[in-house]
Amino acid sequence: MITRRRFIAATATSPLALPKQASASPQQPLKAEPRVRTLHWRETEDRRIILFSDGSPEPSKLIKDEVLDRMFGSDTHLVLQQPDHWRMIEEGWFNEEDLYQPTDIDDPAYRTWHANYKPEVEAHDLLYDLFQDRISGPFGAIIPELGLVLAEHPTTPHLALAKLNNEWCLPRLVEEVARLTSWLIVDLTSWQDEAML
Repeated sequence: MITRRRFIAATATSPLALPKQASASPQQPLKAEPRVRTLHWRETEDRRIILFSDGSPEPSKLIKDEVLDRMFGSDTHLVLQQPDHWRMIEEGWFNEEDLYQPTDIDDPAYRTWHANYKPEVEAHDLLYDLFQDRISGPFGAIIPELGLVLAEHPTTPHLALAKLNNEWCLPRLVEEVARLTSWLIVDLTSWQDEAML
């Protein structure tokens, strides 16, 4: 027989009776998942080719440090990378007032974007990592059989470029990248052609 006392005792200790936050495990920040990256290209005035990634041409919004720390714990903002911010924003985890746009050259987040996620720099870094066994110097490389030049420039904010000698080098680069990895694709369609579509 269930008495009132037994019913209250049973329901009070039931997981359903606990507050939602107490029964749920702490929420963890989303981490960006690896994805296939695509490199595009454009021709310069001297007919060389500059490669750039499919990343945003301008810095994307980020989650404010204090919002991250309040939601996930102290110093969480120190361990998250910008793609982690973008993934959580895309998933709708944060409101507009939780975000900010890095634009100031003195903002470390703006410099981090320039050094790692600017499309031209990202293309350089992806190819640098892919062809690392062919690179001997710390500040750049020439891979003659591909007509590929990887160069870091002494500027602030950081700039690194991947260039091809001319448009005729593209098919060789496409073939070599496809041979080495399935995580990176070089699109033979130029940026100008895409803009006209």
